[in-house]
Amino acid sequence: MKFFKLLLISLLATFTINFVTIESNTVSADDDFEEKYEHHGEEGDSVTEKYEDIGKLVGWSTVIVLGAAGVIFPMRRTSKWAIKNIPELKSIFISISKFFGKYHLFIGIIALALSISHGMIIYISEGELETEGIIGLIAFSFMLIAGVFGTLLFKNKKMKNLRITHTLLIGFALFIVFVHIIAS
Repeated sequence: MKFFKLLLISLLATFTINFVTIESNTVSADDDFEEKYEHHGEEGDSVTEKYEDIGKLVGWSTVIVLGAAGVIFPMRRTSKWAIKNIPELKSIFISISKFFGKYHLFIGIIALALSISHGMIIYISEGELETEGIIGLIAFSFMLIAGVFGTLLFKNKKMKNLRITHTLLIGFALFIVFVHIIAS
């Protein structure tokens, strides 16, 4: 739990630094060395840009958290090989694997919450649902359905079909997230 408190504190610090350092006005000098303040549109445009920048930051945070949740998959696939071929890393590998196994559900919930926040912030900044927004909504839908199957899997770990369905849905969601990033 200590790890997640540190993670949330660092995300909050990143959001705060990003929000404070976004410049709303640009200062430039003309040939006659008079200072001019260029206003790119109305004051609302700078607020829209701030929301868009925050939305992008939340979106990339979602990708990072999805990666953290997905670490469990390759670790489980390579655990026997790694323990057999690299015995000196056995204790480290096992402790990392146990950590991600224990907090996988919580990390997935954080990823869903971040993706909801990302979508809402971007929608507020743009005022309409564009093509990449629809693609992101489809990715979120796959993530949500995979989360439902993951929750069922958490309660009944022996059902192999739930694990396969959960993994396939997350795979589709990751592919659509990749398309969403390319389209943006």
